Amino acid sequence: MKRAFLLILGLLVGSALARPNPDRLGICYVFKANKLSTRAPCVVGSGYGAGAQYLNLTIEGQEYYAEFPNLRPNMPPTLNGKPALEYERDTSFLGILKGRRIEGEDYMPCIKTKDGKTDVCYLVGQ
Repeated sequence: MKRAFLLILGLLVGSALARPNPDRLGICYVFKANKLSTRAPCVVGSGYGAGAQYLNLTIEGQEYYAEFPNLRPNMPPTLNGKPALEYERDTSFLGILKGRRIEGEDYMPCIKTKDGKTDVCYLVGQ
């Protein structure tokens, strides 16, 4: 009985832990006041678990950590622990997508804090 309890407890705890995906190399963009301040190679880490997906960008030694809640869809994502917004930019001119996507154009995912102080985008190789 005690072994069965420990096995079940281990399975429950293990299922709540994060499940990382393999890190990927990418190109990351950091914006300040909506202007490009950094474009550099980066490491893109991602995974899921405990009711959220996460994204970790390492750009020139700086870490940006985003969480996207799955179990509470009314909760906004967070970036470095602050409420954030997801959006997209076109890859050609880095303009913010303000409507529907245009067929044939490429876009990259972005996330910024609601106060606008932290704003990052990334592209990964396929």
